[in-house]
Amino acid sequence: MEFPVYQLSLWHGQEEVLQDALKFLTGDYWSINFVTNTIENCFIEKRGRWNKNRRHFNTENIKTTSLFSGGLDSLIGVIDQLETLNDGDEIMLVSHFDFYSPGPNRDQQFLYKKLSVAYPNKVKNNWIQVRLALDRKNNEGQAFEVESNYRSRSFFFIGLGCFISPSAHLIIPENGTISINYPLTPSRVSSLSTRTTHPYVLSKLQELLDNLSINIELRNPYNFKTKGEMVVDCQNNSFLNSVLEHSTSCGKPGRKQYWSRKDTNHCGICMPCVYRRASLNKANVDNQVYGNDITRPLSRESYVDLPALINFLKKDITQEQMKTDILINGSIPFNNLEEYAQMILRSKNEVLQLFRDKGNATIKSELGI
Repeated sequence: MEFPVYQLSLWHGQEEVLQDALKFLTGDYWSINFVTNTIENCFIEKRGRWNKNRRHFNTENIKTTSLFSGGLDSLIGVIDQLETLNDGDEIMLVSHFDFYSPGPNRDQQFLYKKLSVAYPNKVKNNWIQVRLALDRKNNEGQAFEVESNYRSRSFFFIGLGCFISPSAHLIIPENGTISINYPLTPSRVSSLSTRTTHPYVLSKLQELLDNLSINIELRNPYNFKTKGEMVVDCQNNSFLNSVLEHSTSCGKPGRKQYWSRKDTNHCGICMPCVYRRASLNKANVDNQVYGNDITRPLSRESYVDLPALINFLKKDITQEQMKTDILINGSIPFNNLEEYAQMILRSKNEVLQLFRDKGNATIKSELGI
């Protein structure tokens, strides 16, 4: 893979750092080479009516920048930042959505409008949203097969945030359970896992930024929090509860042909949906509709992920065993190992509590609760 860069001498020697980050993020092996970028201007200037809509930002007032995906964790992260900003300080939101997946655009548009009303002096017009689309043809106009997985998409998202951020730090809000992404079974790793905010990935990207003298700190304030703890501890629960159903956590929102209910954006049975519902149950706000109800299966085999989830929840995992498992499945700072292990065990209990509170006889029997 060749990366065109403007300051070639600055990038020499950074190949291994970037390769390590991308390998861990995607599960693929990367061979990276930097070449001189010969394009003078990577951006096409819009003319005519676009000029009157050109926005200007008061960068001196923008004290924090946050990725804003339209998901629940992202929403909570923005709310918490807004609540802690001083009067006169502002936030910059950075978003992207796929041309072929309009759902995130819908969620981002709705939530941004609500945030603008709730925090008019802190949000203002400080939102940059990018539409991302991969061309289906090469430079010769020939069609080619496009990579179907999105495992490396987060690299673009974080890079976009760094490029735009007028502040000295970039908030990447995600609960620790998803960041570590402890596999339900030993086989559920690599392409079945997302490692967007895994501490190793963020540490490698931070190393790259530092080596390039880019003064931006990557921060995930929720490293050691479960999703339920993020919801409960949100600094404006009243506002969160009024809009949370318009945030999307589902990992499979485009497969409604398999859903019992179609009037929702959550399948209800993928692991992101399970963690979301468990978190809302912890906060006593589990009121939304899901495509399928994983708490009321007809059998152990009703849903693809259910057998693995049952095995995980039934497994008696000690804190020491969890620490060992985490180390095996990814590079974790040793001094934080115990905190991560405790957090994942708390997350496991959140999901168990969901089934205790809402589960039917079938799932309770399977889990022995």
